[in-house]
Amino acid sequence: MSDTEPTTPPAKSEPLLSKSNLTLALATGAFVLALAPYVLPNIQGLIVRGGILSRPEALMEGSRALQAKQDAELRQSVETAIKANEGALIAVDDPVLGNPKAAITIVEFQDYLCGYCKAAAPQIEAFLKENPDVRVVVKEYPVIRPDQSRFLAGLALAARDTGHYEAVHHALYAGDLKTDADVDQVLTAAGVNPADIRAKAQTPAVQAKIDETLKLGQSLGIQATPNFIIGGVLVNGADLNQVKTLVAAERTKLK
Repeated sequence: MSDTEPTTPPAKSEPLLSKSNLTLALATGAFVLALAPYVLPNIQGLIVRGGILSRPEALMEGSRALQAKQDAELRQSVETAIKANEGALIAVDDPVLGNPKAAITIVEFQDYLCGYCKAAAPQIEAFLKENPDVRVVVKEYPVIRPDQSRFLAGLALAARDTGHYEAVHHALYAGDLKTDADVDQVLTAAGVNPADIRAKAQTPAVQAKIDETLKLGQSLGIQATPNFIIGGVLVNGADLNQVKTLVAAERTKLK
């Protein structure tokens, strides 16, 4: 028995102006008009010559160009908003990971139901242990599943004044939180009383802090998590290599 996949008879080629090819050509034309004027110039030439039908990779090139432009525009928009809201990015009641007095600050907008945040959390923890001159100011930004995310954000913020915020933060990411019992178990393991934390999480002060962060994130144009801000520069997504690069740049500025 062969290890290769079974083959199928080759499909008959369609004439250039067949219904399906004509549909593709029209769709392609609309796509390129949407990209103008920043579309790659050679793609327009391909369409004029009908070459797009034999060069589907050109569509991918155009798509990547569009995505790159949109990402750059979003980053520029957020960074402009960051400068306008610089004073609100770090508040005295924001929870902190690492050395609270560290000279270099990373601001992180995160959500406990965010898979990328969950994957990045232990890497950030290790990075902070290796770099005591860096701290992370955490913005609890419950946007993945608002009700559940907000509940977990409230628990973390409720632990802020107990001296156990960092332990609760990492426990919420590490735990398999499917039931209330699971939540209580990780809170207990983190050194806090589940009943006390649950009650405090519902207080006006904690809920107001969540609302404040949501409003700030929206004013910055932050639509997802995680997002990091270092030295006024936005890192959209869990690109920890870029985070480290920006931290190194900040360290150089301090010399």
